[in-house]
Amino acid sequence: MEPEIRGWSSGMKMIQVLGTSSGSGKTTIAMAITRILSGMGYRVAPFKAVNMSLNSVIVEGEYEIARAQWLQAKAANTVPTRFMNPILLKPEGMGASQVILFGKSLGKKSVGEYYEFIKKEGGRAIRSAIDRMAGEHDVIVAEGAGSPAEINLLDRDLANIYVSSIYNTPAMLVGDIERGGVFASIYGTISLMPRPDLVRWLVINKMRGDASMLDAGIVKLQDLTGKKVIGVVPYSENRLPGEDSFDYDHPRSKGSKIVVIRYPFMENYSDLDPLIYTDTGYNYVTAENASDISEADLIILPGSKNVFADLEYVRRSGIFMKILENAGRAKILGICGGYQMLGQRITMDGVSVEGLGLLRAQTHYEKMKTTRSVRYRVHNSLMDGPWEEGYEIHYGMVSNLGDEHMNETTYGPEGNLDRDRMIFGTNIHGILENRSVFRFMTGSDIGDPEEHLRKEIDRFATVVRNSIDLEDILSYVDGKDH
Repeated sequence: MEPEIRGWSSGMKMIQVLGTSSGSGKTTIAMAITRILSGMGYRVAPFKAVNMSLNSVIVEGEYEIARAQWLQAKAANTVPTRFMNPILLKPEGMGASQVILFGKSLGKKSVGEYYEFIKKEGGRAIRSAIDRMAGEHDVIVAEGAGSPAEINLLDRDLANIYVSSIYNTPAMLVGDIERGGVFASIYGTISLMPRPDLVRWLVINKMRGDASMLDAGIVKLQDLTGKKVIGVVPYSENRLPGEDSFDYDHPRSKGSKIVVIRYPFMENYSDLDPLIYTDTGYNYVTAENASDISEADLIILPGSKNVFADLEYVRRSGIFMKILENAGRAKILGICGGYQMLGQRITMDGVSVEGLGLLRAQTHYEKMKTTRSVRYRVHNSLMDGPWEEGYEIHYGMVSNLGDEHMNETTYGPEGNLDRDRMIFGTNIHGILENRSVFRFMTGSDIGDPEEHLRKEIDRFATVVRNSIDLEDILSYVDGKDH
């Protein structure tokens, strides 16, 4: 349903953070700016018109948005809402994606169907989301997606400079020096993108070493583009939630006693965040290194965008046989799609396939998608803890066929715990942020996840604030530049 359009507030400002490519650092730079401005007393909201990500979260109203905008909202000290990410795409393979509009799924669409949707409804949805937030915030910090200079897609790119062009608000362009050729990438992007006149500021990101080595290049770049380089941000390792699967590409700790089964359609990578920010580490297992399972103390089967295909992969690759060989010795945790795979049977549209049979559970797929926050507590014969907040995002409904339940929720008992007390299944995302679960599964304490996020956000925001010249940005925000 289309939200009410309230109209543009003349006193509200918007800054868009664009990047020369994916991975340039748009997400974290935008996050830092929201934190900096929020800390100065401005009412700030993050925004990303179109996000393609398998990392999503449930916000107030049981709406689904990208986890990156949820994190940016935390940095802005504001409540995350569906208007901060009006269009979310979750790739499902074979050129199709699940399309989520204002927090609710429209189902799977092919590339052609998606482009038709964007053409008919995308612009109106994006503008109405911006207008909705205009009366509630002083500044919107809008993040772009990928590159704004994809010249083969300019007629349907609503994620980048289109956002700034709605009200002719200024943009910042971030270039990643770590990739090499940063001056060429910035100059080339400005030369190819539409509305380069809206780019006001340039930032060079991920600099290792002495930034003064760039001085001559910066002078030349400013002469060529007419844009001001307002800062060089040093490379800074962070332990913040990633935006999408690319941020989780590499195993964090080779040789770890914790392994994660990385099937082709793995999703909700953010369930691994507690292993990252506690330096616990993990190692991915694919068909190429299935034997690593024999060394693991904890085996995690994460979420899946295509449970049927990933279940077949686990069987065909030999991963299942290795899991079976080590069941009873190593703990096994299935989350969402991984939980469904651990059960006895999965059915959808009259098709029924056998699960891995390690839990007495079965899954039946329905057309209705479950997206909800859930209040729960771990309550079983091995673990017990206080009430916590989590969320569910899934299509299948899992029925426990006689195992002990893992959790108690406001919706009733949830999850499975096998008879040998070694195999666990749950639909609750964020389960590893639960201190009781994390301690039981890993043998170490997670600490306070919220406190960790706050410190990491503050730390990176300080790096950015010390690296860029805020004068022009603040002049714009305060309405002093004309």
